[in-house]
Amino acid sequence: MDLEQGTLDLPEIEHAGGGAIERAACVTIAALREHGALDATHTLKVELILQGARALDSEFRFGKVTVAGMQLYARVLDTADGLPTIAEAVSREFERITEALADAE
Repeated sequence: MDLEQGTLDLPEIEHAGGGAIERAACVTIAALREHGALDATHTLKVELILQGARALDSEFRFGKVTVAGMQLYARVLDTADGLPTIAEAVSREFERITEALADAE
């Protein structure tokens, strides 16, 4: 992670584990990062989502889902819901541009 620039160094999608949940998490996180929705303040949430996704993939590989697995599933979804959306990032950027133009006048 590069705190100076406020960016996240995330694993590339092709380096993600073989599980569908982890791959989906990586695709989602990469899209958010590409659109500027994630910064260094999201590092913990991103890591929790990735680790949780790996654990869920492992859990589902056995064909039985435990109570702990279902609780983890709920936690990962809650954490993912706490990340900003692309629309929120675009809205923030639009507000910044509008303010900069207003200040320039």
